[in-house]
Amino acid sequence: MMRRVTNRSGLPTLEARCGPLTRLGGGVHSRVYAAGEYVLKVYRNQLGWHELEAANMRRAGLGTWVVDALEADGSQVLILRRFQGRPVTAANVPLALPHLGTFLRGLHAERAGEVDLERLRERLQRFRGGLSGFGLDDLFEAVETPLRRGDLAVKAAYCHLDLWSDNILLNDAGDVLVIDWTRAQSDDPIRDLALLKTGTLDLRPPSESVEMVLSLLPDEPGALTRLRAYLAHTYLHDLYWFLMHEPYEFDKQRAEKVPRARHALEVLK
Repeated sequence: MMRRVTNRSGLPTLEARCGPLTRLGGGVHSRVYAAGEYVLKVYRNQLGWHELEAANMRRAGLGTWVVDALEADGSQVLILRRFQGRPVTAANVPLALPHLGTFLRGLHAERAGEVDLERLRERLQRFRGGLSGFGLDDLFEAVETPLRRGDLAVKAAYCHLDLWSDNILLNDAGDVLVIDWTRAQSDDPIRDLALLKTGTLDLRPPSESVEMVLSLLPDEPGALTRLRAYLAHTYLHDLYWFLMHEPYEFDKQRAEKVPRARHALEVLK
């Protein structure tokens, strides 16, 4: 049950401006409240993420959803117009996919600068250090080989980089809104598609999930090779994250993710 937050929660200025606040949820970095036609994201840190996310949303063409980014009641806050939607589920991923594909094609349309492959190498080295004893050489080779060949040296695009299901909202009319833009930056747009597959499309059966991500793949040289590489990278990232942050979940996640990864790599050969 959602609980109402009153001025005793220390947000009197925000309530005076927006009305009574109802807690919707949140995570490690923020708390999220609803207030009538608004949603308020109250950041737990003082790192300027309210302004960062507002700027990122505007760059992504979502500026009409941004009401204000301000400091109030001792917190940094992003106020957004409220979208009457819910996170996508396994049942409605197919309904959301066409709208999501249209949005991502627009987001990724402008290509400029180069993908930072040194950061990719650093991540792989870190993953190797943590996951070396788990028999995942085939996953590492799927990304390290094209990286050595230069196949991943492409122009970058603006990417969301956190396309898991909780960040993709769907309303009753079938409209989609992508939220949580704090991680957005320039990268290979096919990395965004790989993140979408592992974080959202994998709610569906393995073969269907692969078909869905292939339906979004741009028609450009080397796209399939890059998709295969970034899928391997993303599954390795997820496994490394669980090993480092939630080790009690690692065995369960490995049992789920490694077969998914190997299925995708085999299909995409």
